[in-house]
Amino acid sequence: MEKYDEFLERISYQQAQLQIGEGDFTPDGRVYGKVNADNTFRTFYGDTVVFDLKRNTKKKIAKMTDMLYEYVPECFCERLPEDTFHMTLHDLSASDNLSEVACEVFDNEVRLLQLLKEMPIKSQTIEMKMNYVVNMVNTSLVLALVPVNEHEWNKLQKLYTFINKIKVCPYPFLTPHITLAYYSHKGFSKSSADKLKEVVSELNTKSLEITLHTDKLFYQKFILNR
Repeated sequence: MEKYDEFLERISYQQAQLQIGEGDFTPDGRVYGKVNADNTFRTFYGDTVVFDLKRNTKKKIAKMTDMLYEYVPECFCERLPEDTFHMTLHDLSASDNLSEVACEVFDNEVRLLQLLKEMPIKSQTIEMKMNYVVNMVNTSLVLALVPVNEHEWNKLQKLYTFINKIKVCPYPFLTPHITLAYYSHKGFSKSSADKLKEVVSELNTKSLEITLHTDKLFYQKFILNR
């Protein structure tokens, strides 16, 4: 299990200044798997384990996305609905082909039900705070979060390790974040990138505390059709 100080060192790349290069921006190819050429979301299927957020927290996050879509809408694809904001604890499966993941999703749910029967998750809160709004591997703009102390980090890590018993995550470490917006399929110009940096710098003067609660920790199957 990753220690708190190791986690803080790992995310030290997160800064108040947005890191997206100095010229025109081209998104990572993974964006094309999520976003159509007309900037609508593609069809995808799968399952995941997420923390749903309190309504007032979602409203505060929506105000951040309001700024993004008001000043630099050309940088992003269609907007994520406010009621879908969440913090992912552990991804399980995802594909744009239902037949590729249908059996896996079924098996994941069975394993999870068995695991919860053997080791129920106790009701508890985890206190988090905003770190920065950052570029996530050139696919999206996210609100990066950090637990407020080592004790809160350990609670989060234990939950991550618990879900990892169902399926080992393809990436080895948890980087807590809330996705604000996926980048435009087309990318955007240097001029737009410079404006986006200014907006993000403004957002990063703000602070936000978020309480996660295991009572709002959900296993979700997603079927998005466009």
